[in-house]
Amino acid sequence: MSEKILTEDEKSALLDGVQSGEVEVKSSKGVAYASVSEFQIPQRAHIVKNSFPRLRILNQQIAERLRRDAEQLLQADAGVTTGDQSVVSFGRVCERLHGLAAIVVFEAAPLNGRALIAMEAPLVRMLVDAFFGGLGTGASPDGRHAFTAGEISIANLFSTIVLSSIKDTWAPLQDIQADRVSTEVSIDLVDIGAETDPVILTEFEITLADQHCAFFVIWPLDMVQPLLPVFEGQKGDRDPVEDARWEKVIRRRLADSVVNLTSKVGHAQMTLGQLVDLTPGDVIQIDSPQDATVMAKDVQLIRGRLGIHRGRNAVETLGWIDPDEPVLATTGN
Repeated sequence: MSEKILTEDEKSALLDGVQSGEVEVKSSKGVAYASVSEFQIPQRAHIVKNSFPRLRILNQQIAERLRRDAEQLLQADAGVTTGDQSVVSFGRVCERLHGLAAIVVFEAAPLNGRALIAMEAPLVRMLVDAFFGGLGTGASPDGRHAFTAGEISIANLFSTIVLSSIKDTWAPLQDIQADRVSTEVSIDLVDIGAETDPVILTEFEITLADQHCAFFVIWPLDMVQPLLPVFEGQKGDRDPVEDARWEKVIRRRLADSVVNLTSKVGHAQMTLGQLVDLTPGDVIQIDSPQDATVMAKDVQLIRGRLGIHRGRNAVETLGWIDPDEPVLATTGN
């Protein structure tokens, strides 16, 4: 029995006919015609770009600050640069860091949850070698499945300056209190979420004596959820009602602010020699002692006239000083 096989031209004609509606498409519900309908993305749909340009800029600032702090800690020239930044599943991170590694678990209140700093064994040994005066080349892997107490201590010291750099760099964005919780020797011993939970994986590279090693900062996406719009470069919307309320509060409290006032009642001009020759009891002649200027924090505010009120020196106010008027270069009080 011979089979009827469509040629390429016949296939193309058939597809064109189905798409145009000239060819009927039968189904259990009767004859239907192929059609193309417009797909509307729901208004509340959110497309995650995973680029986070603002976070990249912050990481560059962290790297620069960390370079200075690392040089001070290790007493050696160091270089720190940023590497890849991506959103991956926590399971992918576990696959990437499957070997011996110092995993520092930390909190960043008021953010909810815990994040990680991951340093693989070659980096830890490089830091230890540099800390104790070596060139930072580190020891070759020896198949051990644990770090010594000294290696953990150096890893913790390094994580401290990393957390300090993050805290100070993030301060304009979010005031966080970054505190180390624990240090583990394998990411398998850490539980910050399910394997399918997304995390932001940021890579940094540190260079010592031409040796390059990477470490990672791992942020669960749920932990930094409130900051994602800012990481993506969006500006926060201002609440006009809240702004108006604060304006009223500030205006009301401004009237109760205490301001120290000073006054200048004239000026005198002397040579340096005359000034040096002054002795107790000498009198300095001041021009126009009846005129006075009232100031707050060296800013001229009120023009007045010097006098006496109820037996005390006083200034009679004559009017506000125009801010555009030149500042008087007076030296006497």
